[in-house]
Amino acid sequence: MLDSFYKDESHKEVRQELFNHEAEEIAKSFSDDKVGVTSTQLRRLFDEVKRFERLLDGTEKTWNEQKPYIKMINSKVRYTVARAKRKDDLKTYYENLQKFISDGLKLVDTEQDYHIFTSLFEAVYGFYYERRPDKNN
Repeated sequence: MLDSFYKDESHKEVRQELFNHEAEEIAKSFSDDKVGVTSTQLRRLFDEVKRFERLLDGTEKTWNEQKPYIKMINSKVRYTVARAKRKDDLKTYYENLQKFISDGLKLVDTEQDYHIFTSLFEAVYGFYYERRPDKNN
């Protein structure tokens, strides 16, 4: 799904299509308008990502303290996916969610990277919300 946030190896310019076309395609992989990742589960994970963003203060010390816990988000996603995989019709959607978060977190080395990942997740969540499978609830 994700191989880089940036246009090139200088890590100075974020790819323009990341927050629009790519975010929309990622969001589509989470549901098909009828079944998929629930908005409650996606919101829970998004809130966790945002929680760490609020803790970061631009200092290297805080980043180094929080980075291991940020990487731990992977285990929370795996727990969510393992529970959902019991239902065959949901398996693919939750695996796509896990891949998105796992791939995104692999790209996070700096606080700047994390802010980009958080912004990407926000864009994905926005696109997902209009097509979420539980929109009538």
